[in-house]
Amino acid sequence: MYTYKCWIKLNDYQTTHVLLKADSDWECKALAEALYGKGNVLNYTVVNE
Repeated sequence: MYTYKCWIKLNDYQTTHVLLKADSDWECKALAEALYGKGNVLNYTVVNE
């Protein structure tokens, strides 16, 4: 399991970073979209392996 740092769009003027645990890039994006809405995941990257 990897730790991902995701850049999330909250609204037109605010963004935030969140840390998520996931097994793959696809799972990370799917989880972030489930939490914050489709289209609000701006970017994600692995923090550690």
